[in-house]
Amino acid sequence: MAAAAAKRQGPGGDLPLPSTIDVAALHGLAEGIVRTHGRATVTPAGAAFRQMLMERARTSAQRSALALLGADIERRARAGRVRRIDDGAPVDILFDLAGPLAALLAEGRPTDASILANRYLDLSPQGATGWALLPLMLSLQTDDPEAADRFLEPSAPQLIVIGGLSGTGKSSLARLLGGLYGRRPGARVLRSDVFRKRLAGLPPETRLPPSHYTRRNDAETYEALFESADDHLACGSTVILDAVFLNRSEREVAEALALQARVPFTGIWLEAPDRDRIARVNARSGDASDATAEVAREQARRPVGDLFGWHRMRANRAMEWIVPAARAAIERPRR
Repeated sequence: MAAAAAKRQGPGGDLPLPSTIDVAALHGLAEGIVRTHGRATVTPAGAAFRQMLMERARTSAQRSALALLGADIERRARAGRVRRIDDGAPVDILFDLAGPLAALLAEGRPTDASILANRYLDLSPQGATGWALLPLMLSLQTDDPEAADRFLEPSAPQLIVIGGLSGTGKSSLARLLGGLYGRRPGARVLRSDVFRKRLAGLPPETRLPPSHYTRRNDAETYEALFESADDHLACGSTVILDAVFLNRSEREVAEALALQARVPFTGIWLEAPDRDRIARVNARSGDASDATAEVAREQARRPVGDLFGWHRMRANRAMEWIVPAARAAIERPRR
């Protein structure tokens, strides 16, 4: 489990120091929960689970949320999401996931909770409605009524896009921002590398051959990424997109998504010298990205085009400096 996060003051409030976050341990925890849920027995006891939720609801906000989201909970039961875990009472797997998430949040570790939740859904996709149910599940896992209601407080969704050539630290930045925006457990972080593997029917860290990196595969990957982002925004969730976004058309589609959903848009473009990017790419292990040093060099030879409206940030510096700069861009006053 990750160590308790130290704090450092930055724009908009406190932020966790990256050195205090054990991403590997959080990913391992998520993988263990996925395995446990995979072994659990599917049960048709959806009505019993919903009755249990109703009995746990102690505030009017909880009862209202249950009434509003009851149809989604019932659909998940019909889809086999209610299971008997470790021979206990039948529960939705997201309710079970909400237990460790609530514990992390109670310890003041929102970034850890966001990383755990996003990793779980990267491995075990639950759809946009599943992510949108997590605030209610967190609320119903909490004994303190005031804390429970805070999980259900509305938070205006927004679309944050992090682009840049391979090796600029897009995924590291996305992870650190994920717990800071949107309803708990935070923003849904959607990574193009994960979607490419999902389309191939493979886990995120499985390496793909070069034949899977064609213009057609690129288009299909971005199409799936944008479709998922659109679904999450429609459910009221904040979304962070993590992809290269080398082509202007891809950046324009992302902005159009935000415009269509009527949510604020922030585009962040990370830049770093080629030597730093290539060193970072060569140092990767167990990552969803298949980018090699040659891929990183080839990207540098291609024109990026107009970045009008995007915030360009130097990425060859400590993340403790990049995160506040990104937050300042996201939280800037808008006309």
